[in-house]
Amino acid sequence: MKFQVQPEALTAFAEGSDSLAEKFGALAKLLEQARVDDQCFGPIGDAVGLSSGYLKSLQECQQLATDAQKFLKQTGEQLQESFEVYRGVDDGISKAFGQIGRGLGSGA
Repeated sequence: MKFQVQPEALTAFAEGSDSLAEKFGALAKLLEQARVDDQCFGPIGDAVGLSSGYLKSLQECQQLATDAQKFLKQTGEQLQESFEVYRGVDDGISKAFGQIGRGLGSGA
C-alpha cells in the first residue's frame, strides 16, 4: 500500500470547505427570515401544536446549519495547516538533498 499526499490538493479541499462553510452560514441567517408569527397557523394550528413544532424544527435546522459551518471552517483551517506542514517537510528534504549533493560534488 502506498501513501502519497499532494499538498496542493489539501489547499483545494480547504478552499472547498471554506466555501461550503460560508454557504451554511448564509443558510443559518436565511432561516432566521423563516420565522413566522403564531397567528399564521390559526387557532386550529395553535391547538394542535403546529406553531411550537414549526419553531422547534426551524431552530434545529438553524443549529445544524451553524454546526456544519463551524465544522467546515475548522476542517478548512486544519487542511491548510496540514498543507503548511507538508510544504515544510518537502522544503526540508529538498534542502537536505541539495546539501548532500553539494557535499558529494566537492569531495570528488
